[in-house]
Amino acid sequence: MTFSRYLVAAAVLTGLAVPTSAQAVPSPSPVKAAAAAAKSYWGATPCNGRVTIAARSRLQAGMDPTTDAWATFSSSFGANNLAAPAATYRNCTIALARWRWPTAASMAEDWDLLCATVIHETGHLLGRTHDSRRRSVMAPVFDDATIAPAVCRTARPRAARRG
Repeated sequence: MTFSRYLVAAAVLTGLAVPTSAQAVPSPSPVKAAAAAAKSYWGATPCNGRVTIAARSRLQAGMDPTTDAWATFSSSFGANNLAAPAATYRNCTIALARWRWPTAASMAEDWDLLCATVIHETGHLLGRTHDSRRRSVMAPVFDDATIAPAVCRTARPRAARRG
């Protein structure tokens, strides 16, 4: 085998050895940009700045198959209890569903919805509940990228910029 074939073989074997859990996948740059947009939108960082964003997460058992993201945390009132003071939240995670955004490229292509979703889930980690107003970023369901706040347009990663 030539040296380049060894490199290709090593890359393939390394890819097979990488765990499939969401926590093992580093956040791609669109995720970091969306987290920065959420911080700008809310003017706050939840969970004392300790939020893990798990890209390419598998849906948990019993979840609606159209769920594209969810936030989890522990609090003084128990797991995922939004009635608890947000200052007590810890072990905070925003999970982004693999079916919706399987790659960094898909995140860049679907930037407006990704950004709005991260802002929405960050809102939960700040103690915000769902809002019944149709165009609210905290609406319980949205799949229309036009919901994305203006901060998403200015925070769009270079790879996701429309030209």
